[in-house]
Amino acid sequence: MGFLISLLNFLQSHWLILAFLAPMFWALVNIIDVYFVGKVYRDALDGTIIAGLFHILPWLALIFFLKINPSQLINMNQTLLIALLGGVLNISAFYFYFKTLFNRNDVALLQIIWGLTVVAVPVLSFLFWGEILPFYKYLGMGVVLLGATMLSMSKGLRSKISRRYLGTMLGAVVFLSLSMVFQDRAYSDLAAKGLGNQGFLLGFLFFSLGAFLTGLFFAIVNQRNPWPLIKKYFKIFLVLEGAAFLGNFASQGAISVAPSVSFVAAVETFVPVFVLLFSLLIIFFAPSLKKIYQEQIGGIWVKIIATVVMVVGVYLIS
Repeated sequence: MGFLISLLNFLQSHWLILAFLAPMFWALVNIIDVYFVGKVYRDALDGTIIAGLFHILPWLALIFFLKINPSQLINMNQTLLIALLGGVLNISAFYFYFKTLFNRNDVALLQIIWGLTVVAVPVLSFLFWGEILPFYKYLGMGVVLLGATMLSMSKGLRSKISRRYLGTMLGAVVFLSLSMVFQDRAYSDLAAKGLGNQGFLLGFLFFSLGAFLTGLFFAIVNQRNPWPLIKKYFKIFLVLEGAAFLGNFASQGAISVAPSVSFVAAVETFVPVFVLLFSLLIIFFAPSLKKIYQEQIGGIWVKIIATVVMVVGVYLIS
């Protein structure tokens, strides 16, 4: 943990590098999710509950590094509730994410559409907090959006996108964007109190608590017992949720130090690039899994061209 905090300190002035770590780890999570959706999970609820419950792990690992005096928590109730809500919204977004994967198990395509957060985040930031960015920053985000919409160039990819598919993905986009916007406000408020990295750690822990409580809520309301599944695949879940933790830690760290949460949303549209790379590596080194991961490299050239356009957009932003 000390290393992670030191790394976060170093990257305070290099938020772009920190932001790129998030899509790299999330792509690894997505690759494992493709297998679980195809072989293990019964439906979207299984994936959502597991993802939510494993968010308690940061508390077990990080709570010992929290050195905030209880007296410092006075008048922080609203800020901590915002961070908690950020976690609730995040796991709610993943419910729609899993529903989309059960509709069409192509996570690279899903992530490109999820890139619409690059539009939703600045709009929501303006509506909630009145944030206004320079014109060329919006131009850069527009170029990133153009890359995402280039999917229409491929009939094969376009044929995969139904109304139901778009509907569930829009739910994921809205909830994830709201989560990012609220987390940005929570970290800004904590930073204003002069807590430094302790403020980030406090905000991240309450974000994780909100995610855990949401997973628990889904399990109770739907009368699901996730323990047999956790027990059977515990080692794999540790790898999966460990990667998810690192991705969340990098993303939340980037949100806390970036000039605008809208910039982080733009960078995180690069998950499909890492999904393509990891899928190609798996197919090359484990041909027996080709049937599962072949879907991830469909329309590869369109996805690559769209990614190049997105890179230009991020360059304009940064």
